[in-house]
Amino acid sequence: MNAMVAADRHVRPRTVLGGRIPGDDVERDLLQARALVDSAMFNHRQRSAARSLVELPPDGETISTTIRRLLTTAREELMCVRPARRGGAELDEALPEMGRLATAGIAVRLLCSPETVCTVDGVRLLDQAQALGIQARVAQTPPQQLVLVDGRKALVRWAGTAGQQVLIARAPAIVGTLRALFTASWDAALAAADCRRLGERAWDGLTRQVLAFLSSGYKDDVAARELGMSVRTYRRYVAVIMRDMGAGSRFQAGVKAAEFGLLPGRASNGGNGPGLRVVPG
Repeated sequence: MNAMVAADRHVRPRTVLGGRIPGDDVERDLLQARALVDSAMFNHRQRSAARSLVELPPDGETISTTIRRLLTTAREELMCVRPARRGGAELDEALPEMGRLATAGIAVRLLCSPETVCTVDGVRLLDQAQALGIQARVAQTPPQQLVLVDGRKALVRWAGTAGQQVLIARAPAIVGTLRALFTASWDAALAAADCRRLGERAWDGLTRQVLAFLSSGYKDDVAARELGMSVRTYRRYVAVIMRDMGAGSRFQAGVKAAEFGLLPGRASNGGNGPGLRVVPG
């Protein structure tokens, strides 16, 4: 309902001997003015709330500058996802700033895709990140490029019709969901050093078969019998695999083997060799 109409209905004209009381017009005008002010304040609050949920970078600001500006606001934690192909350069350039945050005691985590360890530049990036005190892991399917600060705001990047676009989300529900996705990917990822060790390791056919039995949950005696070895030898294989993968349990080792294509017939290169290949640093 229109604010002025509502105010006009609120003030019903009074009459004295058939005439209007002079103060009625003034009262009606004041109420209408108050209704307009209230309406304007409501609309302002709505627009302010919308702006507080999503922020677009200023016109002309580069993605690199936006990322750096966001990093300066970090006080507790920083979570970053480096995309597999496009869009990683801006985050790479911000690595020194991320390192300074880590030195200051802020938890800085960098999540990369397996493609990162398949290039010389990617391997050097991971080495530099670890030297700066940044925690780095490799996930088979990391989420899209993100920069999450203190669980309060998140930079999201996507490919739009006008090229690469970014926005900074502040809505608690959105940021909370993105943080949960990052955490889930992080928990399932391999530490960068473990990933390099896995890629450089020679995964022979017998080791892959042990991995397959391990990931399927077979009992040691059953798996050993199927593979034609003693239980003791089978367990030795399992112990070496868990050590090389940095796995805390057999189940975790099986999950990581599946994620990185190390199981027979599931390797990313068609099963003819290690599913994870690392370029030496």
